[in-house]
This record gives sequence, C-alpha cells and structure tokens, in this order.
Amino acid sequence: MAMEIFKAVLVTLGGLGVFLFGMKILGDYLQNAAGDKIKNLLGKVGNNRFAAVGIGTAVTAVIQSSSATTVMVVGFVNAGIMTLFQATGIIMGANIGTTITAQIVALSVLPVTEFFVMLTGIGFFLTMISKPKVKTAGMIIAGFGMIFAGLYIMSAAMDAISSMEQVRNLFASADNPFLLFLIGLAITGIVQSSSATTGILITMAGSGLVTLRAALFATLGINIGTCVTALLAGIGANANAKRASVIHLLFNCFGSFVFFILCYFAPVDAWFQAMFPDIQTQIAMFHTFFNVVTTLILIWFIKPLVKLATLMVPERKKKPEPSPLTYADERLLSSPAVALGQVRRELMRMLDDAYANLTLSLNAIRDVDLSGQEEFDARDKSIMNSKGALVQYLIKLSDSEPGVEAETEIATYHKTISDIDRIADLAQNVMEFTAALKQNGAKISDTGIEELRQMREALDELKKGVEEEFERKDISLAADIESMEQRVDELYLMLEEAHLARMKSGECTPFTATIYIPLVNNLERIGDHLFNIFRGMKTYVKEPARAAHEEEKAVKEG
Repeated sequence: MAMEIFKAVLVTLGGLGVFLFGMKILGDYLQNAAGDKIKNLLGKVGNNRFAAVGIGTAVTAVIQSSSATTVMVVGFVNAGIMTLFQATGIIMGANIGTTITAQIVALSVLPVTEFFVMLTGIGFFLTMISKPKVKTAGMIIAGFGMIFAGLYIMSAAMDAISSMEQVRNLFASADNPFLLFLIGLAITGIVQSSSATTGILITMAGSGLVTLRAALFATLGINIGTCVTALLAGIGANANAKRASVIHLLFNCFGSFVFFILCYFAPVDAWFQAMFPDIQTQIAMFHTFFNVVTTLILIWFIKPLVKLATLMVPERKKKPEPSPLTYADERLLSSPAVALGQVRRELMRMLDDAYANLTLSLNAIRDVDLSGQEEFDARDKSIMNSKGALVQYLIKLSDSEPGVEAETEIATYHKTISDIDRIADLAQNVMEFTAALKQNGAKISDTGIEELRQMREALDELKKGVEEEFERKDISLAADIESMEQRVDELYLMLEEAHLARMKSGECTPFTATIYIPLVNNLERIGDHLFNIFRGMKTYVKEPARAAHEEEKAVKEG
C-alpha cells in the first residue's frame, strides 16, 4: 500500500505541475494580450471606490492572479502613480477577481472535462501558425486546457488514494478548524499561489478526502496565505507601498476572522449544500461569497483602513536614496506588458529633461549668460543616471521572457535611450558654445537669434508630434512627422546660407560663424534623433491606431 500511495503522490505532483503551468501560461498570455488595456484601466481609477473595485476585479479575472495585481498596485504606489485610497479599492477588487480561479476549477465537475482537456492539443497546433495573434490565442487556449488536464490527473490520483480506508480515516481525523485554517495559510504562504492550494483542496474534496466544513476553514487560511506575495513585494519599497501590502493583509484578516466565527458557530456548510449540488461548486461559491461580502462591508471603510495602515507603517526618519527612475518599478517586471508601458513613460520623462536642458542652453546662447550652468549640470547628471538605470531595467525585463513581440519593443527602447542621450549631449554642445562666445566677448546677431527661434519652433512642433504618437503607440501621423522633420532639415540649410551671406556683408564676424553654423547643425541633428524615436516605433507598432479607429467609425456611421 505504501508504494501505491507513493505513486499516487507522484502523479498528484505531476498533475499539480501541469495545472500551475497552465495557469501561468493562461495568465501571462492574457496579460500580454491586454497589457496596454490593463495599464490604461489602472490609470483611470480616480477616487471612485466602486470603479476601483470593479477595475481590480476585471484586471485580476484577466491575469488570473490576485498576487500579480496586488504586486502591480504596490509598484504603482511605490512610483507615486497611485494613491493608497485608489490602491485599496483595487486590492478589494483583486480579492473578488481571484475567485474566478476556483470557479474554473469547479467546472471540472461538469461532464465536459475531456473536451476542456482536448483544448491543450488544439492550442498547441495553433501555436505552430506564424501569425503572432493566432500564436497568442493558441497559447491562451492551450493554457486553459492544461488547467483541466492537471485537474484530471490530480483527480485520478486522489480517487486512488481515497479508496484506501486508512488514508480516508487519516483525513477524517483532521477536523480541528484552527489546524485546518493554519494548514491552508501555511501551504499558500509557502507556494505563494492561492490558485494551487485552492485547486488541490477542491480536487481532494471532489474525491471525498475532505469534507465541506473542513474545506471552508482551509479556504479562510488560504485567503490570508495569499498576502505573503504582496508583503514580500513591499520589502525595500517606500512607506506607502508597504502600507498597500498591509491593507491587503488587513482586508483578508478581517474577513477571515468574521467568517471563522460564522463557520464555527453557524451551519454555513449546510447552507451551501442546500444551494449548490456538488462540493466543488460549494467551495468555489463560498470563496466568492467570502470576498464579495468582505468587500461590501469594508468598501465603506477605505479611509479608516488607510489611516490604520499609516499608523502601522510610519514614515522612515531616514529617507531612502531616491531612485533614478520615476515610473519603472521592479515589482512590475512580473507583468511585462505593464512594465513596458512604464518604460515608455520613463523615456518621455528623460526626453523632457533633455529638452529642458536644450531650452536652458538656447537661452544661454541668446543672452550669453552661463548663470544656468549649475541647473543644467544637475539635470544632465540625472539624465545619465536614468539612462543607466533604465538600461538595467530593460535587461531584467528581457530576462523575464516577455515574448517575441515584447523583445522587439525592448530592443527598440534601447535605441530610443541612445537617441535621447544624444539629444542631451547636443544640448551640452550648445551650452559650450555659450562659454566660447563669453570668453571671446562675442554674441550672435539679432537676426541670427531670430533664425534660431524659428528653428526652435520647428523642433518644438516635431517633439510634440513624436511624444503624442509615442505615448499612444501610434504611427497614424507618420506623414506629418516626416514633414516636420523635413522642415527642420530645410531650415538648417536656409540658416546656414543666410549666416554665410551675413558674414560676407560684414554683419557677422568670422568667429561667430565658427559658433553659429555648428550650433544650427547640432539643432538639426536633434531633429534627426527626435525622428529616430518615432521611426523606431514601426518595428513594434504594425497598424496605425488612429486611422483604424477613424475607418471603423466611418463604417459604423455609413
């Protein structure tokens, strides 16, 4: 009998591996497919607590992991993008959204399990098609099928174990509510996956090894055990991010305490047995009921929860060293599509800093004044620090195996960093021209300053167009952007010829020509690097989003 138990345990572990791998594939590919939408949803939370709960539920239902959602929220709070009030609503919603996993597992009781298992094969064959969208759909289908394949394998092993009288008696003796609660908490805390623990629990219950009453207490422990991932994510974060992790724990502790008392003294198991026909569905529905009811109670106490978490996690007296990155938090690396969205925000922040230095240097040229040199140097140092940190962040993002399409985007962002770095260098050149003018007691003529203003306006227009398209991941305005870049090139040639003419007429000295012509050339090269940032988008953005939207709108109106 010992050998039979050993074999059954091995098969159970194998089934659990297939189940977890299926969950990971399904969650990862759903997340990548809806990455920008997830980021946009999380960015539209506002201060509406009901909207926050709804968004948290929707996001978690898609990515199949409350831990992943909570870690993302901790990352956003750490980056200062989200307030604790907003984060609390999303965390509550995440606890509801995660119950979809239990509902999926409970579907295994239906007489269609074999059909779901077959989806693994269908999904695999779809991944052999070269089209990226079909390949992604294939991985999602295969992941869904693997969940049921894993459950099927575990169920077969559990059935074999449950037929042994000694084993049944052992599990039957484990009826202490406190022990069951701690077992659920400990196992979930160790494996850091409530999905895995819930899957095993429902499978064991379906095989008759666990009673519904025992499963209810274990489920309460599972809900607290799942907080471990968020608490770990808070390590090394700022005080607000740690508070978000604590709020997650407080939510589940409150719900578990209330429901533990309820389950201990009231016949909750009998209520669910009366409402639902099989034990798998009863456990899944209790899991959903627990999180929905807890949310309905605590949604009115978000501000007190935030205050309590603030008292529990006070501000540090010694503030940590500020990160060179503002938006790209390492906690988001587990969600590549969201992390890429934050990288785009970092790139535009770096571009704004480089352009701010260009403004400072052009003002210095105009007034032959170096009083802004200290501000310029501080910002230039910040750009360099951000550059190094962002390169390292992208390397870590690549190591997380984000997928072929995301890798293409990451490779392009490395080039974008280089373009922004060159813009910062060219702004530095302009500042150095001011030092040369000051040293020689020279200045650029009023006509030359006016021409520089025209060139600056052309660059401003180009930068604005590039930033708008970059933020939207859109290439609809490609023709307009190209036209703006050509305008900068044409102005460069015109300004060069005009300055040579002024020099011949004696309006400008030969020395100012050694400054003005390289200066205008530097500005033209800045235009080239701005255009490179836009052009790089064509490697990972295949369709003009605005054009497609307008075409769709025209079809509907027609």
